[in-house]
Amino acid sequence: MAGVIPPRLEWLLPPPVLDPPAFTGFGRPVATLLARRGFSTQADLDAFLLAGRASLHPVSLMADADTALERLGLALDRGERIAIWGDYDADGMSAVAVWTIALRALGAEAVRHVPSRLADGYGLSRAGLDRLAGMGVSLVVTCDCGVVNVTEVAHARAIGLDLIVTDHHLPGPELPPAVAVVDPHRPDCAYPDPDLTGAGIAFKLAAELARRRGASVPDLAGVAAIGTVADMAPMTGESRAIVRLGLEELATTGRAGLRALLARACEHPEQPTARDLAYAVAPRVNAAGRIDEAELAISLLLEEEPEAAARLADALEEVHRRRRALTLSALSAAREMAASDDGRGPLLLRHDEWAPGIIGLVAGRLADDLARPVAVAVLVGEEVRGSVRAPEDFHVASALEACATFLTKRGGHAGAGGFSLLPAAWERFADAFRALPRPYPAGAPAAPREANRVIVDLVLPASHLGWSLAAELDRLAPYGPGHLEPIVAVTGLRVGDARRVGPDARHVALRLLRGAETVDAIAFATPAERPVPEEGVSLDVVGTLERDTFQGQPRLRLQVLDYATADASPLLARRRAARAAPTSQAVPLRVGEGLPAAS
Repeated sequence: MAGVIPPRLEWLLPPPVLDPPAFTGFGRPVATLLARRGFSTQADLDAFLLAGRASLHPVSLMADADTALERLGLALDRGERIAIWGDYDADGMSAVAVWTIALRALGAEAVRHVPSRLADGYGLSRAGLDRLAGMGVSLVVTCDCGVVNVTEVAHARAIGLDLIVTDHHLPGPELPPAVAVVDPHRPDCAYPDPDLTGAGIAFKLAAELARRRGASVPDLAGVAAIGTVADMAPMTGESRAIVRLGLEELATTGRAGLRALLARACEHPEQPTARDLAYAVAPRVNAAGRIDEAELAISLLLEEEPEAAARLADALEEVHRRRRALTLSALSAAREMAASDDGRGPLLLRHDEWAPGIIGLVAGRLADDLARPVAVAVLVGEEVRGSVRAPEDFHVASALEACATFLTKRGGHAGAGGFSLLPAAWERFADAFRALPRPYPAGAPAAPREANRVIVDLVLPASHLGWSLAAELDRLAPYGPGHLEPIVAVTGLRVGDARRVGPDARHVALRLLRGAETVDAIAFATPAERPVPEEGVSLDVVGTLERDTFQGQPRLRLQVLDYATADASPLLARRRAARAAPTSQAVPLRVGEGLPAAS
């Protein structure tokens, strides 16, 4: 018998909000959540919920944007050959597709150049620029790269190429000598929202170029939304607006390639969500650049003929399956390697047999699991290449800059980055990276996240767990960094049934009862030693509330992060406090905080 089951994680419960503002269309529980997230007026909330074209800032506010647009306009007028140089991740590939669609609509067929992850590595290269010059290209627009390629841009100028650099990574101490450098992280750029991705910047510039030339081009926001979500842009500000606009475009797009991609990735391709983009669409697009060639995914994003789109989508699906198998194998080995290091500082792993394209995924998964910065590296030819992912208190691009002495290439932003170095410098780089403190840089405001903690956004009685609550939470989507999907702690549930399911019985499926009603729940990747709750016991759970379809029928489901029997629950003290409080205090606590009345 399982008996008493304590929580596996530490539940960090939110402080009470006794008098949340009233927001139209939201009950008290979600109003409490909104108050915690800083919303105090209906106007502020409406601006957030309805983010769209009116939320976008004039692109002219971005340093060098007008110069870039003028040079592009001149190239179109002269009939110059234009090349788009991208990156092999979903953000870079989406940006290439955005530019290609826009320039086609304006009468120009751009040359697309995306380096091979294996043969070329990240960023600009002299060899690639030489090839473009030999093809008669006179203007190159970079996407999601270029801001640290000072010597390569200087080489381009020397061979007669004009470059427009568009990037969102942290610049180095010197900007490249390009015609224009459009990067909101430039120290002299006062753009109001610096958190755009490479695809987001491509969308802003390409849409403005089309507008100035009297054209309206469909699908730009839809493609840019894929890159924006894939690169984990904050779901606030302009990135939120781009994703909302993009989801509207994707729902009605007539582009055959996008329709084929959505059909294979989404349960409801006619109504894709940001969750679909993050967990189904972006991984497929990324797979091409990770273990195949990026051109496969770019061609699919651009394809307009249904039969060709179907063939490309099937080919990408196969690449995606191979990528998943490689990732699972490498991740298993990486976890074994990490098990011997139980510190909290930066973790550095190297395994030269891993596929270079999946090391970013391995670093990301470990960074999430261990709540610490993780760098994963592999030998590629004559250089070591690595990817870094990190929690909020560790700025990856700044960390790589601190280790620049040992690196031949580096780039990134706050949460992610990449680097290259010669094998002879590996040990010195490893020592320097592992020695970096947390937080980094010193004085960073974010507190280190702990791997054994879950931050609860809202505490609810089971009586509030229903379709209306799910609908209200859906209205707050899209979720992402800066606006995470709310984690709720639910009390007052009973177990109708619980059992282990899935490969190796890794998951626990639960049928939970609130009165006579049933709520399905699933606790993924539950450790084998974790007890399964017995039928009939009172259970408190922490997780996210989802709406999905099962066997053709809509259902509510809790995705459970942790559970505990009521007598061992972190919510026990709150329940007791609510019962002990005078009625005048207990009612707002009961309704606003989700604490049940004494029974």
